[in-house]
Amino acid sequence: MSFTAVWPTIDQNDADAADELTVSTPEDVDTLLSRLADPGAGPAVIEHQDRELITDTEGLLGEPGTTKIPDHDVAAAIHNGYGYLTYADPDHDYSTLKGEPSSPEYRSEYVDYPAGAGVPVEALAAALKDFLATAKRPTGVDWQPA
Repeated sequence: MSFTAVWPTIDQNDADAADELTVSTPEDVDTLLSRLADPGAGPAVIEHQDRELITDTEGLLGEPGTTKIPDHDVAAAIHNGYGYLTYADPDHDYSTLKGEPSSPEYRSEYVDYPAGAGVPVEALAAALKDFLATAKRPTGVDWQPA
């Protein structure tokens, strides 16, 4: 099993700068989180390769009904030493982690995480390793509506 993560990076010479990593092993998850902790790294959009694609009936990526899109919406970030994760799929409404109350809010162009949604980076790593192995919403963490 594997997933692909894509995230924006700050580059003074390229307004569209981004990075990407295909994650196939638990060690790759650690590499991903190390790269997301770099200054200038934004939240990663994550697409699991072993989940179904669904028909884009709303026309998000072209003519309605003509394009297949992932059946899930997952994003992960590291900010101020905390890990952040959002998740949605056909069986789960859009949610974020229930984290440490002292964790700060984190806002980006793609996703916003409320204060209290950050967890220790080790907990984020465990959640992403679970997602990698199962292609399902991680169960070893607590979720709250986003």
